[in-house]
Amino acid sequence: MKRTLFISIFIVFFTTSFMSLIGCNNQNQTTKKILKEQYELQDKCGKRSEEWFKKEYESTEGNTNYKNHYDKKENKCFILLTSFYTNKKGGSIQLSLYDINEDNEYGVLIIHGYNVNNKPYSCSVLNKSCGSYDEWLLLVNPYMED
Repeated sequence: MKRTLFISIFIVFFTTSFMSLIGCNNQNQTTKKILKEQYELQDKCGKRSEEWFKKEYESTEGNTNYKNHYDKKENKCFILLTSFYTNKKGGSIQLSLYDINEDNEYGVLIIHGYNVNNKPYSCSVLNKSCGSYDEWLLLVNPYMED
């Protein structure tokens, strides 16, 4: 009787341990698969951003550069454009946030003069108005950071 009980406990312990090892291995493989997919989506976003930027802004006047970010929560590829324009009155800075896959503008900030502390001419992100460069950054950061 004791021997049967001991063997039963041993079998249950061995089976549970074995199943736990298999489960951990499957979990590690699942985690690796998710990380690989996220890396591929980030890479795709970078390539798509470069293509979009060249198509839309390469031939424009002024000095424009960009930063892209894949937002895994929203599953979207965002691009943040920074443009400097010079004119007779001195120039302006324009920052724009786009979802490039849907070609939607999420926000824009325009400041006359090259000082971000100047009062914005235009400042909004998804129909939310803002009154300064710092406020605009607070509205944009959730789309550009994880």
